[in-house]
Amino acid sequence: MTNPFLSADGAARYAAGRPDVQPLVLARVEPFLAGTALGVDVACGTGQCSVALAELVAEVRAFDISKEMLAHARPHPRVSYALSPAETLPLPDGCADVLTVFMAFHWLRREEFLAEARRALKPGGLLAICNSWFEGEMTGEPKFADFWQSYLRRYPSADRDRRPFGQTEAEAAGFSLHAERFTHPVTLSRELLIAYFLTQSNTITVTDAGRETPEQVATWLHEQLAPLLPDGEGGEFVFGAEVKVLTPLG
Repeated sequence: MTNPFLSADGAARYAAGRPDVQPLVLARVEPFLAGTALGVDVACGTGQCSVALAELVAEVRAFDISKEMLAHARPHPRVSYALSPAETLPLPDGCADVLTVFMAFHWLRREEFLAEARRALKPGGLLAICNSWFEGEMTGEPKFADFWQSYLRRYPSADRDRRPFGQTEAEAAGFSLHAERFTHPVTLSRELLIAYFLTQSNTITVTDAGRETPEQVATWLHEQLAPLLPDGEGGEFVFGAEVKVLTPLG
């Protein structure tokens, strides 16, 4: 399994095209916070979750293994960025009130990361594993489903750790678990939707392998989406989200 978000081109596309859904998702985490001194955002990418987390805590330390991603990290006066794997964080024991990992748990060495999170968390601290995804639905346009199936056939989902992670797995790692899922709308023009698709591992895997260029991907997307999203118009799209709040046992 290879993390596709390590190339300079992929990082630039990610920074330019990802919708800012993180504040909405982290709002589901906020009620569980026992302390707000230090938040740690792991596999932070371009810092979208890091900056959103800074609205909930006094200081954020954010880490990623990709210097290309960190080169595009969003500046914030209370967020610091550093190069580090999620499994070996340069943090003292018991220092963090909250650790977040947004759209990246499936790229990590799961068992090592969970042990590292337990080490770094304060008593009463929590780990928030958050995900967001495109549901493949456009409100009021049933024909979008046909496009979405064509997209997935042309650009299949990249390989990742798809093992389930529920109550049993959380307890085995030494955590209690609260989990919830929800959906929410995001309004996007055709240009913004294409920019978002260009951030997905589906298309980055293809372009990094040289099977298509980003321009070829964008051209195909424009051709397919033009009948559904005319120039200058926006559509409402359904995104799914999941929050798993883990608290160390005992």
